[in-house]
This record gives sequence, structure tokens and C-alpha cells, in this order.
Amino acid sequence: MRILLLGQSPLPVEGGNQINAPGVRAWHFGRALAQAGHRVRLVAIQTKTGKVDEPHEVAPGLVLQPATETEITAQGLLTRLEAEFEPDGLIGASVWPSYLLALFGSTEKPLWGDLFGSPLAEGQAKAALYGDDRLIEPFARFEATVLERADAVSGVSRYQEYALVGALAAHGRLNRYTYGRPLAYNIPAALDDELLPHDCTVIRGTVVPEDAFVVLWSGGYNTWTDVETLFAGLEGAMSQNPRLHFVSTGGALPPHDSLTYPHLQTLIENSPYRERYHLLGWLPYEGLQNYYYESDLGIILDKWSYEGVLGSRTRLLDWLKYGLPAAITLTAELTQELAQVNLAFPFPHGDGPALTRLLSELATNPAKLQSARERASDYAMQNFHYLKTCAPLLAWAEAPRRASDAGQTRPLTLSGSNRETEQLLASYKSQIEAKNAQIASLEQWAHEMETTLKQTDPTPGAKLKRLLNKVKK
Repeated sequence: MRILLLGQSPLPVEGGNQINAPGVRAWHFGRALAQAGHRVRLVAIQTKTGKVDEPHEVAPGLVLQPATETEITAQGLLTRLEAEFEPDGLIGASVWPSYLLALFGSTEKPLWGDLFGSPLAEGQAKAALYGDDRLIEPFARFEATVLERADAVSGVSRYQEYALVGALAAHGRLNRYTYGRPLAYNIPAALDDELLPHDCTVIRGTVVPEDAFVVLWSGGYNTWTDVETLFAGLEGAMSQNPRLHFVSTGGALPPHDSLTYPHLQTLIENSPYRERYHLLGWLPYEGLQNYYYESDLGIILDKWSYEGVLGSRTRLLDWLKYGLPAAITLTAELTQELAQVNLAFPFPHGDGPALTRLLSELATNPAKLQSARERASDYAMQNFHYLKTCAPLLAWAEAPRRASDAGQTRPLTLSGSNRETEQLLASYKSQIEAKNAQIASLEQWAHEMETTLKQTDPTPGAKLKRLLNKVKK
């Protein structure tokens, strides 16, 4: 099959300083589809400025075509590609590409829309951080557009898969045409099997002492990151263990979140242990494995939110691939699974003292960490390789098809309802039901009277007439 795949740049194959989870998602989708024998045109939406590269093959069967957003939204790129490439199906890897395909892709082509995390839950987290519920509106539009157009949708956890079923129902997609046919699927976060060597010393003996206990953060500080608890836990652990150092690769995520990382920087500036915090910023994707090799423990923690419950934490898999376990909060399905197999060590949300105790315990218990290190890579490779996680997508790509309600009139949804209208409708409904009950009672009485008269009076007509005359009086 020919598959037109739209994803967000930068992809791992493109390199750069800020490889993001949606870019990794698109790369894994493309690799899995190409290795399954499909011809794939991967259009990567560029975030960098300047000249865009020409299309070129990056793996057998996989052609990468960088493109600007303007080419897609204003210059008809997708229409031209469909005419030239003649794809059998369209696939969006993550929310924004899926939204653009729903708007600018052919309405006749089968479309798989990947909602890589819940847009509305992400919008809620941003609204809470900035104190402005108006920020939710675009996230709601993105999700609604994809759900109303896509022929199949995917999330990044079982929890999100089930949430998508509810969202599809609210948009009228659970109808008589789709009954008995799945529309939503789970495609967990994934990794590839390329294990890079430790080829350069990056922190030990230079950034931190050789014998330091290194706690690593890598990636963006998003709206859900609990930097207050992170800082409190690290401060307590540093006060107890002079060997403990915090190393961070990554940083802010403007324009989505320009507050969380600067807040952490401000907290650290006022710390008596600020010399043991090493904020290295965004670093090139090439060579990041060296930081994983040289660290003792990764750390990632959430404020509790539905974004965390419905989403995932993809950096955990990158760490595990290189044998690095992590301290975590139990939020996403992935964190729960890793904690159950003792490859991640949990502590409660918002509990700085509990994080301090956990870090202090792990820093003085090398055997516990070593046991996790020895099992981490094999577990991650066996359970989260992209060929395994992408199984539902690969099955669909074998014969891309429109959903069974495509082109059909769908039932009314609840999107336009409000409380007063619903109260009025409920009141009318109850009145109608009461009238129906009265009518049913009268019908039953009449039936019983007719039966009784037929059984006891040889001239039921005469007796019924006397009874009716009595009622009239």
C-alpha cells in the first residue's frame, strides 16, 4: 500500500537540539509501515526557518519530505502529493498533523488520526498554569475536527483509548453504522532497537565529581511538571547526601509553556546547594545516550491531572533502553507498569519529603538500582519496540478503509446542549411519562371491567349501560 504520513519535525533522523515526542512518534510510525512493506511518504512539518530540504529516502520504502506549515495550509501541498503519490491511506502522527490532514487532506481517502495524548486534558493543564480557560478552546477544536473526520483514531494508552470512545460517542460516531466495529485503538509510546555505545564522557569528572550520585532530567519542562516538589525533594536529599547532583538536559517549551522551566531556575538560584544543580539546556540529539550511561537515576514527576492519566511519559523508555531506571509519580499507565516490574520507583504526587526519602534510599542502595539496570534494556526492547506497539496501525494499513458511517447522516450530539434546555426537556419528558402512565391505568381498568362483566352478567351490555348512567349522575 501507499501511505501518506504527516508528522511533526524534528524527527530523530533529522537531528537537532530539541527532538520532541511527536517527532519520535512520526519516525516510529514511518519505520514500522516501511518495514511492513508499504511505500511511505513522510511529510515532516518543519519548525526551523530557512530553506527546506528536498524529498529523500531515509530508509527502504520511506521517503522523507520536509515541508513548511504554510505549504500545507495555504499552498495545497497535500492535494498535490495525493495526485502525485496516489496514497491508499492518510495517517497523522500526533494531534496537530492529524488535525491538518482532517482539514486539508482528501475527504475521500481513509484517514487514521493519532491523538498522541488528550488534547483537551493538555488544554486543561495549560489553562490551569496560565489561569485562563480561554486557552482550552483551540485544543477542543483540534480534537473535534479529528474525531468527526477520522476513520480510525489512536491514543497512547488504554486509558486514552477508552476516553476516545466516550469522545467519539459525544460526536455522534457511536451510531447504527459503526455498531460492532472498533474506531479507537491503543498505540503505546515506543523505541527502536538501535543501541548506541557510550562513546564520550560528558558529565563525570567535568560537570560533576567522578563519584557523584547523578539524578538526571532530560526533555521539556511541560505544564504538568511539578517543579515545586522536584526542588523540595532534591533540596532535602542534597542536605543529607553531599554526593547527590542534579543534571538537566532540556528546558522550556515555548510558546506552549514558557513559565515552568524559568520557575525552576528561580528556585535553584536561591538554593544553598545551587552549585550541585546543573541545567545544561537543550542539547543535540546525537550523544544524549552518554548522559543516560553516566547517570544513576532518571526522574520525572507530575502534578496529578487527566493529562498525565490519559497520556504517557516517553522519556522513560529512552532511559530504560540504556539501563537507567527512574523515580516517578504514578500517573500514566506506563509509569504504573514500570513500577509493577520494579524498573521505576514511585513516590506520591506533591510529596517533597517522600521524594527526599526515596532519593536518599536509592543513593545508598546500589544493589537495588543495579538489579533494575540489568533488566531495564531487555524489558523495554521486548515490550515497547515500535513494530510491536504499532500492530493496530499496521493491520489497518494492510487495507485502509473508510469508517462505516462515512457519508451517513449521524445522530445529534450533545455539543449544543445547556443546563436550562436539558432541565426543560427533562421536565417535558416526565410530564409525558406521567400522562402515559395515567392512560395505561385507564386502559387497564377498562379491560378489567370488560372481562368482569363478561364473566358475571349474561347481558353485559345492559349492565354496562346502567354503570355508565350511574357515572354520568
